[in-house]
Amino acid sequence: MRKLALLAISLFMIFLIMPFAVAVSDVSVGVKKGDWIQYNVFVTGNPPGDHNIKWAFMNVTDVQGTTIALDIQILFNNGTNYPEHITLNLATGILGDDFFIPKNLNVGDQFYDAYQGNITITSIQQQTVASAQRTLVLGATNYTSYAWDRSTGTLVAATSNETEPPQYYMVTNTNATNIWQPDILGFPAATFYAVLAATIVVAATVVVVSVIWIRQRKTKPLQLALEAVGAVFVAIFLAAYLGGMPTTNVLHSQPAFKAPLIVLGVSLLILILANTIIAMRQKGLATYSALKVSLLIVAASYFLFNLHSLFTLEWIGEWNRFGGGFSLPVFIQDITNFVGIITRFIAGIIAIAAILFYFKKGFPSQQKTYSILRWILILEAIYWLSLIPLAGINVYFAFSRYVNLSIMHFLSNLAWTTIPGVVESIVPPVALLILAKKHNPNKPQNQAIKWALITGITYVLVFWLTNTGAWMQAIDLKGLQYLTAYPQHALSLALTVFGLLALTIYAVYVTKKNSGAQTLKELNLRNISVIITMLGMYFLWNYLSWVFFNGAWSSWYAWFLGHNLDLWMLSLPLFGLALLFYKISAKPSAELTSKRTP
Repeated sequence: MRKLALLAISLFMIFLIMPFAVAVSDVSVGVKKGDWIQYNVFVTGNPPGDHNIKWAFMNVTDVQGTTIALDIQILFNNGTNYPEHITLNLATGILGDDFFIPKNLNVGDQFYDAYQGNITITSIQQQTVASAQRTLVLGATNYTSYAWDRSTGTLVAATSNETEPPQYYMVTNTNATNIWQPDILGFPAATFYAVLAATIVVAATVVVVSVIWIRQRKTKPLQLALEAVGAVFVAIFLAAYLGGMPTTNVLHSQPAFKAPLIVLGVSLLILILANTIIAMRQKGLATYSALKVSLLIVAASYFLFNLHSLFTLEWIGEWNRFGGGFSLPVFIQDITNFVGIITRFIAGIIAIAAILFYFKKGFPSQQKTYSILRWILILEAIYWLSLIPLAGINVYFAFSRYVNLSIMHFLSNLAWTTIPGVVESIVPPVALLILAKKHNPNKPQNQAIKWALITGITYVLVFWLTNTGAWMQAIDLKGLQYLTAYPQHALSLALTVFGLLALTIYAVYVTKKNSGAQTLKELNLRNISVIITMLGMYFLWNYLSWVFFNGAWSSWYAWFLGHNLDLWMLSLPLFGLALLFYKISAKPSAELTSKRTP
């Protein structure tokens, strides 16, 4: 009986100390001997003498387990300089003024402060500290809010607001440190050099492969260089989106993605300009290889971007996160839009499978080729039709809510949201379905050509309406200073409002000029390729403007980078420029001839 009692007491003591043992084992120090950090302090009010600080410097003199020894130099506002040596212990909660906490804490994690009790990490955010982009964890007590560097546990900022006598307000910010290195062009130094080396290796590989390919095929070097650089750029662009699944996070601002995107983006713009100049001075067939490669890149971009849209699942339950209860409009539009994304994803599978099949075995029979194209058109039409419920909701709110606010609110909503939503959910799908019906190998080509051109007009028109509306909303929220402070925003607005409108008018002109074409050979491919190239350049430039300049975030970027399901079109210049060089021959080339009999 006595042994049983001792066993019970032992088990009780084990369970009693287990949480403490686990907590101690989880404490991890993120600094080492020789690390230092310097703070600037701003104080107003009537602080006590030991808090009337102007500047402080902390030097880590030793680290043993969870114990940190510090030499501190403090400069007070009265000119007095006070040296101090203290020892902290993260396991027992002796943290000073919470100078250091356990590293790599997450939201909801707690650490123990012997003087203030448990402190909970409430959020994580990115911020520039001492000339470097760092991930911070935030927490607060009754009078002080803190920010610590997550990977080292170092205090980087604190704001104290003492409302009881003696009342004072004190802000502490990091001025300099050797714990991390300043960023180079916005990247951590180690990452910058690693990515630069990797980019050089990739670029050299692309150059070598391009040179070998050019020598073997005796084709135009700049065209193939454009396709090679474009292929790598699109691959990194897609990886930045796919890497964040299933969340809405996009990794294009991470140094490992941003550095090669900048290098390849600049190279891509230069190659596009060079190829455009050459194409303007040259007519006739240059190379069909570039056209095939570009078609594969565009198909892969279409498929993989739709894959990202389908498997980004943070929208699930969104209808319960607005207004504290269930939102039927959000539920309807989320479900129907998801159905549309599924159909577009299936269209992407068909498109990429057909292109890969062609690369391996050549064109299938004419009947199968037409059938494949028809199904892609129908599935794409269903995607746009799935936006009808959202358009209906916008119409309902416009006439039930905004019309009662003011005539300006009502007209703004019509122009920026309602009309674009109605047009995009009706006009493109109708044109696509008519095109699918006209696309028949047993009927003359003229009607299919005509409706293909009309469908192109509807796409450009929709992009003009929706993106102009998105910009108008951003300006309404941010004000005109959002344009004057960031020149790239003013350029993007001009390209959207005037550039896409001009492209729409030009598309109408080209359609009228080519509406009488009876066969593909009679089409003016150069005019059509200009439309494709310029439309793709619109998407490419707006994406690169964020990568290059990282302008202030707004509803415009939230729309264009986060909710824009057509961003895959930034790959279109690769196809448009290849098409700009190409001229359909009276006699099909060997490469155009199917390797399979109809």
